[in-house]
Amino acid sequence: MRPVRRLASIGGVLLVLLVGLFHVGVSGRLAAAQTSSALSCEPAVRPISSPVAGLVDSSRDASPAGNAVALKVGFVPISIYAPVFVAAEKGYYAEEGLAVDLEPLPGGADLVALTASGQLQAAAAGAGPAFWNGLALGLPLVVVAPGHFEGSPVATPLMISREVCESGRITSVADLQGGNVSVNALGATEYWLAQALSTGGLTLDDVTLRTIPFPDAVFALEAGAVDAAMVGEPLATKAEQDGIAVRLADDFPVQDVMPTALMANRDWATANGDAMVGFVRAYLRAAADLEAGGFQDPETQAIIEEYTGVPGNLVAAAVPPRYAPDGVVEPESLAKLQTFFRERGQLEYENDIDPVTVIDPTYAERATGGSETGG
Repeated sequence: MRPVRRLASIGGVLLVLLVGLFHVGVSGRLAAAQTSSALSCEPAVRPISSPVAGLVDSSRDASPAGNAVALKVGFVPISIYAPVFVAAEKGYYAEEGLAVDLEPLPGGADLVALTASGQLQAAAAGAGPAFWNGLALGLPLVVVAPGHFEGSPVATPLMISREVCESGRITSVADLQGGNVSVNALGATEYWLAQALSTGGLTLDDVTLRTIPFPDAVFALEAGAVDAAMVGEPLATKAEQDGIAVRLADDFPVQDVMPTALMANRDWATANGDAMVGFVRAYLRAAADLEAGGFQDPETQAIIEEYTGVPGNLVAAAVPPRYAPDGVVEPESLAKLQTFFRERGQLEYENDIDPVTVIDPTYAERATGGSETGG
């Protein structure tokens, strides 16, 4: 199975527009809250494994039976969503009698909209404003399994260009006041940025926020179109090893929030309960592989390389995301995100949605043997 490369070539257009933006100067104010050691402009030293090109086992029969249940699943092609495509390449979906068509997309809002409309049956996406506003409108969305969460250091660091670092213009998070800073999309990554900025005594109101997909954000840093950017792994390590960017903040308090989730079209899941259980089981099986050190496995590195375009040796060097193979989604985590988006004025409804009502744990319970009913 090979990923369908359907992403629009928007990088060039974005850069033309971004380079034309007025570059806001940043102040040299240092905040007392910034306690990290002096910023290094050299790439972090991380273990590099041997090259893994060609190690995807194309001889494995990952073809499901002729009567397989078909479903289209969306994801963003970065490493945090690795369980989605690792399960495909390892044949886990096929073993569940599923014919899964993977659809790479640049951002979470599109994934949510396409899942709600039934064009996708499931998606690994961020639980951002589009998700919450869609639920408030009564769209058929349901969370069926956990996504990823961050360890320490984080797998989505705040980065600046190496050129700016070496110039000394930005030496700490506090120096970003008044600058342009990007996230891949309005949503959970904003929360990450807010927490990163807090380490320098700043808030989101102290910067000009831009939305640029992760791959294009690296080029925007290099072009000087933004002062800093949130960059997801393994793209962050690639940018670092290529000499384009360095990590300005790579450890901030987000470990208690799970910003992504495996969500499904509720109507389809209800009508195809056994298939959804099989899909969740395959996904959690891949998540367990990754949580057990799978990012250091050469074959898995090759799979991630194929779907993200990042060489396998950089996948090995990158900070890995964390997963919850037990399938438990914590409603408190979702509640924190909803509160954050409300404070940002991004929710279009008055009364908070009870996070418990947006989670259907029965698919994961059946998938993990925790329950024999549901779905």
